[in-house]
Amino acid sequence: MKKNNIYRGAILLLPKHLPQWLVKEAFALVESAQYDILDVIRYKRLGSKLLSKAKLEEIVRIANQYKESVHELKLIVYDEIKPRDYATLMIETGVEVLDRTLLILEIFSLHAGSKEAKLQIELATLKHRLPLVREFIRRSKLKELPGFLGPGAYAIDAYYRHMKFRIAKIKRELENIRKHRERERLGRQRLGYPHTAIVGYASAGKTSLFNLLTGETKPVGPEYFTTLSPKHKLVELVNGFKTFLVDTVGFIWSVPPEIIEAFHATLEEVTYADILLFVVDASEPPHVIRKKVEEGIRILYRIGSIGKPLLAVANKVDLVDKWELEEKLSIIEKTLREGYPGFEGIIPFSALKKYGVDELTWKLANLLKDMGRYTS
Repeated sequence: MKKNNIYRGAILLLPKHLPQWLVKEAFALVESAQYDILDVIRYKRLGSKLLSKAKLEEIVRIANQYKESVHELKLIVYDEIKPRDYATLMIETGVEVLDRTLLILEIFSLHAGSKEAKLQIELATLKHRLPLVREFIRRSKLKELPGFLGPGAYAIDAYYRHMKFRIAKIKRELENIRKHRERERLGRQRLGYPHTAIVGYASAGKTSLFNLLTGETKPVGPEYFTTLSPKHKLVELVNGFKTFLVDTVGFIWSVPPEIIEAFHATLEEVTYADILLFVVDASEPPHVIRKKVEEGIRILYRIGSIGKPLLAVANKVDLVDKWELEEKLSIIEKTLREGYPGFEGIIPFSALKKYGVDELTWKLANLLKDMGRYTS
């Protein structure tokens, strides 16, 4: 059914094999990008091609239904797609296409406040779009770009050269920012205080924990990726123990390589931390909790941050029935104990109800004491 008065609308394409918890995540991401979902189309890959001819015709028909009633219409494919499929979808529908990576980057752009975050997002977007532009160049030479996608080979070549130039320039700027961040980090380390990085899946409550322990009021919400640039604050725990708390960007399932690379300077804060606080949303179903903890461990391996002491913080326990909580805490503990060398224990916690704060600060202080990191 056609919806009227929609400013930003999206037709969402989902692989048929996608498990329900990832379908839920896809909806959450699209909504975090501030799109109204107008229609959902499930598809099954056809060999090396993304879509069958019949499915492509269905998508074209549905897209045509919404073009006149939506100010900004996007076709969002919650998948990683090849440039040829990407170009075919755009040419056949006449609608801009976002794959999963570009969707995540759109959400990032909504929350980007610092110059560094904006440059990181632009870099990742440009690098992700390069193969698509190369495909357009190939098709322009074959005279296959009708309508709004057919500016001519010269214009596309010029745009491609501009993208390459811009990528090189951003890399230089980010390298300078990385060196500045490294100087800041070394300055904090010279003060003698250890660093504790708050990590975990997106929307688990990392910034809520940061605000509770530091007294800050950083933005929080159900949207994904409200934190893009790391935040630092020196906090006193108990018995004179102090640490710099570092809030970091949230993890997500199967993080695209472009995002890991572009946000290297941000993720470095995790690599150089002395202790990790791994925040887990305990209100989710047990199988989702296990999957997200496993993905968090994989990402810590990818960024080279394995082996340092890690405390799990099972957040949102106020939303969990007592008879469920023991099972969920057991899943978190078992998954981390089997997958992460350096696991030091788990703390039931509620940032909203301020439950578990004393236990967390005591355990964190004891870890610092065991590491010989006493600073009054």
